[in-house]
Formats: sequence, structure tokens, C-alpha cells
Amino acid sequence: MGKFFALVIAVVTVVWLAPMCANLPSDLSTLSAPVAPAAPAAPVVSTVTATAPAAPAAPEPVPEPKPAAVTAPAAVPLSPVTISTYRSRSKFPVEGESYIVSVLRKNHSEVRAEGVRLTVAALVKGEVMERAESGPGQSIAPGASSYFALPVTTEVFDYLLDGPEDKHNWLEWVLTYRLASDPPGETRCFGLRALPRRREPSGLTWVQLGQTRKCEPPAP
Repeated sequence: MGKFFALVIAVVTVVWLAPMCANLPSDLSTLSAPVAPAAPAAPVVSTVTATAPAAPAAPEPVPEPKPAAVTAPAAVPLSPVTISTYRSRSKFPVEGESYIVSVLRKNHSEVRAEGVRLTVAALVKGEVMERAESGPGQSIAPGASSYFALPVTTEVFDYLLDGPEDKHNWLEWVLTYRLASDPPGETRCFGLRALPRRREPSGLTWVQLGQTRKCEPPAP
């Protein structure tokens, strides 16, 4: 009886284990080790470059109001040819009963002045007492200057020299000419008015009273 129960146990054991053994692989070397738990995924780093917020644009400067333009008086154009008085250490030379009163002529232009003529008038209390004028027209080279003299009687000149600085007393010169570049027949003028004054010990100077570029006497 004992052998019979042992046989039954053996048969039952085989029948119970057979299905389990059928599920096992034939090659145990192919079994894999347990997979390690996956590491937590790294945070996704954005590839978009962050842009700092733009600074607010600076306000454009407001232009300061410009001061009102000051209009300078228009410069009087220089006459191409002028005459001028000058200070002297002595009085003018005398010939007969007249002083030979000279002025300085200058051609400021780059062309020759032609037909140059000069007149001088002595006025006392606004009245022309005498007048003298040069002879035939002369020429003045570009940039050249020279002295030119006309007679004024000693009596009238000394009266003007020693008399009061009255606006009605003066010597008046008028220069007429044309430039070589001017059209034929054109005439230019330059007028000068001045009063002689004594300059100690024996010289003289001038009080300038006016000038003009018109072919007419300077305004009183």
C-alpha cells in the first residue's frame, strides 16, 4: 500500500507541475535582468532666446526756438574808385593866391579807370564861393593810387579852416570816371564832403561830412 500511495503522489506532482514547466523558456540564458526604473526626464529647455523688453524710446529733443534773426544793415558797396582826405603835418603849399589842396585817389577795381576827372567846390553858408576842375580825363591803373590837387583860394580856405563847424561850410569833391569794362558812354561818380580843421602845431585834419556814389552832390 505504501508504494501505491507514493506512486499516486508522484503522478499528481507531475500532472500539477507540467503546465508550469511548459511556460518556462528552453534557454534560460536569454532571460533579461530586471529593467531599472527609468530616470525622470530632464526638463525641456526652450531653444527660443528670451528677449528683454525694449527700453522705452527716449523722447526726441524739442528744438529750441531760434532767436529772431537780427538784420544787419546792408553794407554800402565800395566804389571802384574813391577819393579821400588825409591828415597832414603842415598846411598845403601855396601858389599865387591859392592853396594846392590834394586828396588821395585810389582804384580798388581790377580794371583800368578811364576819363578820370575831379572838381572841387568851396561852400560858405551853403553858397558856392568858387569851383575848380581838372583838365582832360586821366587813367588810373588797377589797384593804383595817387595824390591829385586842385586850387582853393587862401582866403576861402582859411575861412573854412578857422571858422565854426557849421553844416553849411565845407569843401566838396566830385570824381567822375568809367571803368574799361563799362559799356561805352557809362559814367560813374564818387562825391566827398569834408571840412578842414587845424592840427597843432601847424598841420591840419578833416571832419568828414558825407559821401555819395551818385552823380550828384552829397546830401546836406
